[in-house]
Amino acid sequence: MSNKKTISIIGLGKMGLGIYNNLNCNQLNLFGYDIDPKVIKKNTHINFLDINKILVISDVIIIVIQSNTQIIPLLKSKKIKKNTVFLDLTTSLPENTIQIAKFLKNININYFDAAMSGGAIGARDGTLTLMIGAEKEQLKENEFILGLIAKNIFYYGKVGSGHSIKLLHNSVCHGIFLMMCEVGQLGEEMGINLYDLIATFNVSNARSFISEERFPKHILNNKFDGNSYLKNLKKDLEMMQNISIKKNSSDHYIKLTNMLLSKFNKNLDNVDFTNIYKYWQDNIKK
Repeated sequence: MSNKKTISIIGLGKMGLGIYNNLNCNQLNLFGYDIDPKVIKKNTHINFLDINKILVISDVIIIVIQSNTQIIPLLKSKKIKKNTVFLDLTTSLPENTIQIAKFLKNININYFDAAMSGGAIGARDGTLTLMIGAEKEQLKENEFILGLIAKNIFYYGKVGSGHSIKLLHNSVCHGIFLMMCEVGQLGEEMGINLYDLIATFNVSNARSFISEERFPKHILNNKFDGNSYLKNLKKDLEMMQNISIKKNSSDHYIKLTNMLLSKFNKNLDNVDFTNIYKYWQDNIKK
């Protein structure tokens, strides 16, 4: 039974911790690992294990780190349980994903990109959307686990395709967010109350996730708590622009969004990205 599998989560930041806490509520055989000792000290409820131990006992390993470029150095020269399933929930370059899958296949390890969307709240509540670079049949034995993590699960058949769609998704999401920040700032300069502008958009054709969720829940209330960092937005758009250059594809909006993000002071890289609205005028010049 899937619920008797040994499951481990590598990376216990905001997303990884939310996923761990959600799975822990379902009384699974669950372990966690993070490279930061402060995380271990702060979260005493987590069944922490050394990375070497996790790799030899786990049936399913969920990876929730910053980028999958860290995966091969993390696993190289280590003993790993055969037929372990790695679910890579990072936002990463698809070409790296394909290389990792080939590397691990040679040592009988099953690796699938399973990019996620839904934020820290979705991780905590088990309502994420997963974009998986695999056939559904390949993960049939782990449907129970996936169902606890996500409300919506999409299978695209080919390794790397989950990460591809996540980057395309984030390009649109980040682009709309920056457009909304610019329009909001301009509206306020024109004497229009931001609350009124958002309320109007939300019952009109300009509505979006950004106007319906992001602004009301994280900006209008002055919380600025979107639970991701500005540097993550920069990383996503830089990766997407690199792909578009290699594909020789149209990338006007991707370049524009990337350029606007690059204008924000590097000292802001580790602040919550919703602060972009607060710091817009100080960083974006005409």
